[in-house]
Amino acid sequence: MKKKSKFNIHEDEVQRARVQSEDGWREMNIKWLLCQETVGCQSAVLFKAVIRAGAAHEKHIHRQADELIYIIQGKGRHGQGEEEWDVGAGDSYFIPRGLTHWAYGTDPGDPLTLVGTYVGGGSLAETGYEFVEKLERKV
Repeated sequence: MKKKSKFNIHEDEVQRARVQSEDGWREMNIKWLLCQETVGCQSAVLFKAVIRAGAAHEKHIHRQADELIYIIQGKGRHGQGEEEWDVGAGDSYFIPRGLTHWAYGTDPGDPLTLVGTYVGGGSLAETGYEFVEKLERKV
């Protein structure tokens, strides 16, 4: 696929991120779409994630970035602070920097698919990502 502009990228041109379970990314498929590495953006990261049942983004914090999420399709659970709730297509939520949060898929036939933005850095490292702890095995 031919790139239209240095500021444009198609998700097929982006490799799946090499995230590790020991860093809180249990069996997740995530791609950093718009970021410092792909288009030179230094203030935000746009990503797409697919979290199937049994997969999870374990409890973690972004100390230097807020996070915005929009659920495209699927079913799952999201938690932040002391709360946890069901999420599905059409839901969106805000995660302030410094607040512990997590997500996991719940339906084997309908993986949680979402897009999100870190606001406050052009890479995962610049968001101040910190793994906090594993969740109990869900689904």
